[in-house]
Amino acid sequence: MSVADASREFALSPADNARLANLCGPLDENLRLLEARLDVQIRRRGDSFQVLGARADNAEETLRELFALAEREEVTPERVHLALREQES
Repeated sequence: MSVADASREFALSPADNARLANLCGPLDENLRLLEARLDVQIRRRGDSFQVLGARADNAEETLRELFALAEREEVTPERVHLALREQES
């Protein structure tokens, strides 16, 4: 498997629909933002995620971090940008 074909599959638990909705944002806006910034594809069914692309591991790490954050605050597009910047440094 080449780096471009890298894939990660994982579940975020606990499976909390309100927290998952907060993570993903309205109309999955936060997921689309991660896809654009990291050049990956994100597929989600419930609490199960599949990330495809060379930076799939970065996307998984960011999603896990934002999911933890979603328990106590709103995950906005600005917060997603901040998490990505923190990860890059």
